[in-house]
Amino acid sequence: MKKFVFKGISILGVGLALSVVICPVVSQADASSDVDDPNYHYMDNKVCGSCHQEKLRDYQSSMMGKTPGDQVFRQFYAAVNAEGQPDGIGFRAFKPKGASDCASCHTPDVVLDAGHELSLEEAIKKGSKGISCDYCHTIKDVKVIYNPETKRYDTRLWKMVTRARGNVKHGPLKDAKSPFHKTRFSPIHTKSEFCAACHNNQEHLLSLDSYDTWKKAFDKGVVKQTCQQCHMPTGGKDRPIALGGPVRPGSQIHRHFFHGGHNADMVRKEATVKAKVRKAGDALRVDVDVTNSGAGHTFPGAATLRNVLLLVDAVDASGKPLPHIGDKKELLSPLAGVGHSPGDFGGHVGAMFARPFVSRSGKGPTGGFNADHILFDTRIYPGQTAHRSFHFSSPSSSGPARVRVRLIYRWAFKPLVDKKGWKMDDIVITDKTLTGPS
Repeated sequence: MKKFVFKGISILGVGLALSVVICPVVSQADASSDVDDPNYHYMDNKVCGSCHQEKLRDYQSSMMGKTPGDQVFRQFYAAVNAEGQPDGIGFRAFKPKGASDCASCHTPDVVLDAGHELSLEEAIKKGSKGISCDYCHTIKDVKVIYNPETKRYDTRLWKMVTRARGNVKHGPLKDAKSPFHKTRFSPIHTKSEFCAACHNNQEHLLSLDSYDTWKKAFDKGVVKQTCQQCHMPTGGKDRPIALGGPVRPGSQIHRHFFHGGHNADMVRKEATVKAKVRKAGDALRVDVDVTNSGAGHTFPGAATLRNVLLLVDAVDASGKPLPHIGDKKELLSPLAGVGHSPGDFGGHVGAMFARPFVSRSGKGPTGGFNADHILFDTRIYPGQTAHRSFHFSSPSSSGPARVRVRLIYRWAFKPLVDKKGWKMDDIVITDKTLTGPS
């Protein structure tokens, strides 16, 4: 590894040219330099990471940092299984050729260069760097376009995003200085509208509505934090943001993990569960309240495959299962998994919180690309509570009944996971046992 020293600043580079580190030290960029250069080529993330090492490590471990190479995404896009064989499940099974809006968010740099939709294959061939450091930090503005008459968003990326490609890097700090590039404080980087460029996707249905649900809750005062404050939290010890830079308070330093639905710690912060057991006539009744106490959007999140299972089991004092005597609505749908594996809960006593899409031909669950209608929407909105009740036979033996209540998060529906050959571990949010009346 090469080491360069210039003006008292030590920079560890990976094959960097000397010119990388001999730029004059500058702070705020003047307005004339904050323009978009159509001939600019995005820098590789490793160049940014030679100074911003913590940021690069965070980013590389994130789901955002893995796209467009993430295999689950690529398999669903290409409609192939884990072995690469066509399975008819995914975007390319619906539209074998041509462009898609998938590329807009997974390869936004190249799509914006083109100014129109591209196929993911073409965008990758053109050398997209994905959602790179340089892409995000050369964005000048993001405009959310909503038509109140049609109640639809215009989420075409090239209509929403304004870039300022060049040596000016935009970010949330007003006093940033760099020996490598110019800097500019960017208000949009502190606002949720920045994230709306991708996390609000209007197809036939609003297939991704994270921004929409956040905005409504934020405007009502139900949610206080922006997307960045939740998914890019600050903290930790005081430290430099870049090698050779000044030591800053941890409160100024945003992590770049972008933790979300694939992170157990993040998911467990989103919901709280309260349950009680009581007698209701000749039956044993279990009442469960699930509250979206931590997510600024719906619980589970907006992606069409996310789902949460509430599982309820009841046994008598000897451990014998108590028969379920409630309505069929108290049983989980086949989307919870059909079969005999430990993770198949279709028909189990419980409830599902999800928003599965269905195609015009009635197939589901499907992605937003060919969705015709919503099968059901039981997601829990910010600050709201879902109330569910379940009924079992009263125990015939002496002694109190025991009731187990579990809340489990899944980033995709189990039948789809099985067909695609994906590996998915359930995230257990709650697992509690209650003692009921005899």
